Amino acid sequence: MHNRKSLSLAAELRRNLRAEFPAVVRLSVTHPDFMEAILDYASRSQSSAARAAALSLRSELQRSGHLAPPEASPDTPERRGEPQRRRVYRGQLIDE
Repeated sequence: MHNRKSLSLAAELRRNLRAEFPAVVRLSVTHPDFMEAILDYASRSQSSAARAAALSLRSELQRSGHLAPPEASPDTPERRGEPQRRRVYRGQLIDE
């Protein structure tokens, strides 16, 4: 289970996001994916207070081991911003 500090940071973040995202009110702390959901909402927020609270919460969760640090994803064409080449064969898209 999460520690007291991460739960208080999540509650602060939820208060900050409530006006911008009404669906945040329905999120329950007991939901298994609560922390990931609240961080997802914070990443889409325009509020600087919400983003600051999300950074604090993310670092606290990574420090306590409840959230894995971001992994370096493989270098894919989508990540580099290059369009993916596609071919059409007999009316079907074929990815290369």
